[in-house]
Formats: sequence, C-alpha cells, structure tokens
Amino acid sequence: MFTGLMTGVSGIRGIIGQGMTPEVALLWSGGFGTWVNGGKVVVGRDTRQSGNMLSMAVKAGLVAAGCDVDDIGIVATPECAMAVERRGAAGGIIITASHNPQEWNALKFVRPDGRMLTEQDFITLERIVTEGPLRSAGWDRLGTVLQWDGADYMYISSVTGLGILDLEKIKRRQFKVAIDCINGAGSKLYPQLLEALSCEVITIYSDGSGSFPHPPEPRPENIGDLSELVKKEGCDVGFAVDPDGDRLAAIDDAGEPLGEELTLALAVRAVLEVKPGPVVVNSLTSQVIEEIAESFGVECHRTRVGEANVAAGMKELNAVVGGEGNGGVIYPELHLTRDAGIGMALILNYLSKTKKKLSEIRKTFPEYRMFRIAYPLETTDADEIIKAVSEKYDHDQLSRIDGLRVTFDEGWVQVRSSNTEPILRVYSEAKDETFARDKLNEMLSHLNEIVGDVRIELKQ
Repeated sequence: MFTGLMTGVSGIRGIIGQGMTPEVALLWSGGFGTWVNGGKVVVGRDTRQSGNMLSMAVKAGLVAAGCDVDDIGIVATPECAMAVERRGAAGGIIITASHNPQEWNALKFVRPDGRMLTEQDFITLERIVTEGPLRSAGWDRLGTVLQWDGADYMYISSVTGLGILDLEKIKRRQFKVAIDCINGAGSKLYPQLLEALSCEVITIYSDGSGSFPHPPEPRPENIGDLSELVKKEGCDVGFAVDPDGDRLAAIDDAGEPLGEELTLALAVRAVLEVKPGPVVVNSLTSQVIEEIAESFGVECHRTRVGEANVAAGMKELNAVVGGEGNGGVIYPELHLTRDAGIGMALILNYLSKTKKKLSEIRKTFPEYRMFRIAYPLETTDADEIIKAVSEKYDHDQLSRIDGLRVTFDEGWVQVRSSNTEPILRVYSEAKDETFARDKLNEMLSHLNEIVGDVRIELKQ
C-alpha cells in the first residue's frame, strides 16, 4: 500500500518525493490522532530541509483529528520525547530520519510515557491508518496549535538535576570539549548543555543548517575532522552525534575515536560504578557490555534491535542503564529514550571521578573486533532468506531472538532485517580479528548462495 515507505517499530520513513510525501505524513498523523483519541500531541523535528514541509502536513492531520498540538520546533529526539511526558501529552510525533542520508525523512511516534511506540502499538496504529476510520473533528472541535519554546530549558535542567551527577566535580574540571552535531537538531542544545557543566566548548558542524557535511552516522570513518579538532585544540574529549541527537560517539584526548559500541560501554560503566543493577542492550551490542556487567556482579540482558524493544526490556527488568551499540545510551532515571546528552554527562562525570584521561581509561576495556555489512535486498522476503541460512548451522548454536544469531566459543555472527532500510544487517564479533572476519565471510557466502544475485565479501 505504501510504496517506497519503510514501516515498523522505528516509525515510517522514506525518500522525500518518493515514499515520504506530505500526503503520507497527513494520513499517518491523522491515524496517530485517532490512536490518541484526539488528545494533545507534541510535534518536533530535526533540521532537514524537508522537515518544515512535513511538519505542516503532520499538524494539519492532527488538528483535523481534533488534537491540540504543542509545536516545539527544531529539537533533538530525546528532547521531544521528554516533552511528551513532562507536558502531559497523549503522544508525540518527531519528524526525523535519524541516521539516514539527507534525502530521507521519517515520522517517529511517541507514547504518552515518553517511550517510542512498541511493536504492538505500531501494529494498532498501522491498522487504523490502513483500515480506518480516521477521527474527523467538526469545524467547532478542531484542534489548535501552540508554539512552545521551553524544551531546551526543560531538557538541560532535567539532565543537570540528576542525582548520579556530581556537578561540582564536573564543573571544577572545566573540561575542554569539541563537539560535532552534523548541523542537526543538537547544534544548539548540546553545546548549551556542555556549557551548563562549565565546559569550554569548541564546535564544528553545529550551525543547525541541516546540511550534512559528512555521512550522518557518527562512526570513526565519518568524524575525522572532529578527531583532528580534538588534537589541534588539546581537548579532553570530543563528542559526535547524529542528526536527531539520540546517538553518541566519543573521541579520546589523543584524537582517537572510541566507536559507538565503546561509547555505550563507557556510559554503562559510568553508571554501574555509582549504582550497580541490571543492564539491557539489544542483540547486536558488543560483548564488552556483558564483561562490564559481570565485573560488577550484575546481569546483562538482550532484546531485539529497536529502541522501543530495549526500553520495554529495561522497564520490565528495572534496569539501571542500557541502550544500543550504535551509541544509543538510555538512562531510565532521566527517561527511557536513547539520549546523546545524558551519555555526554555520564562520561564527563566518570572522567571527573577517576581523574584519568580518556585515552588511559579506554585501555582498561576488553578488546573486541566487530565487523558489519549492509546486505542489499531486491526482495522483501527477508524472513525466508534468514530461515534458509539457519539450516547451514547446528541447531544448538542458534538464537532467533532477532533474525538469526550464531554463537561460537570465540564469538558470534548475526543476520537480521533492518528496521529502517531495505537491507539485511550482518554483524560478527570476536576478540580474534581473523575469526570475526572468517565468520562474517562465511555468513555472506551463505547469503550469496541463497539470494543468488548479490556478491559481497569482507576482504581479509
């Protein structure tokens, strides 16, 4: 029904003018207005050029459903999710394609408790959109739109008010921090947060223009300019975020990127040092997290990939910290949403407590090598492909919590369907680099044999 549109637990997304159009945004926002039964909805967006167009369509759909709208403008995703809960709204819509390239945009849907919609929530919403009927208010019961500009203050005061942070210690250190916000939604917010922590802040690519100067995922290969800035300016740490500000990657004082996985691991350790408790991460997150949890005598639990799945697991298990290995730190004392800002605050808190350089601290983490491949799909029948791959392995090696995970004594390899793109994601990890490469190539060989028209190999 929705050609070119990716739908699922991560919301709906597509390329502007193709899968994602104003008509699509109008329809789905009307459906969401029906899902919240005409309640108040918070609407925010990132800095993409298509954001204002989609925002107008979203607000029209909500108002037509009788929803009052709090339009909070350009905000980071965690900021918008927090505003839904703090302003007592029935839900929220965030207009952002997160890590996708510039030509994409998306709608993320938020529950009244500030979490992203669960899979069952989304199934219900999709049924409303496809089958109807949509809520339609009469002329005298249409919703209204209120502009609210208090989101930045709400967010910064909430983070700095957290009990886990020793603000005096952080402020005394007067950290020198470089930050790359990829001209996205965090361009104003995160430098202000760092300044509230008495940091000297040096920015790069943080003008809020929505023009991405490099690929949007904050991976080491994409943030070389930030690494150079950290070295040039003698910074204590560098931080890079994605366009909507929910994913974080740190760079140490020597200008070396930690990578998103180790950034999450650092934030997890920072929490467990103060308040040990259960940890929840997704099925693709590095085994480093499990080793850290074990060192504190606590359990590490895994869920399916997807922020909503991790948040649900954290709520159920009363986790003290968690997230996803893409740099998505979740700290439930603040809220159950991936949040780059709380990741920064936790890391600075840890640096102030240890009085060590980040380059020294990173050496204390176990070393793993992880490889990842995006495997393009011409067909959407990913489940059948994964089922066929499973027959290549011994049954006792397999976990189907999310796609297919094959576990060995030395490491693991996993294949799953992406929530956000028409691809399979293939990951492998081990302490031995050769083993991780070999197992990834083995999985790719199986996929090539089954699919038949794609040939991908990770070179030695």
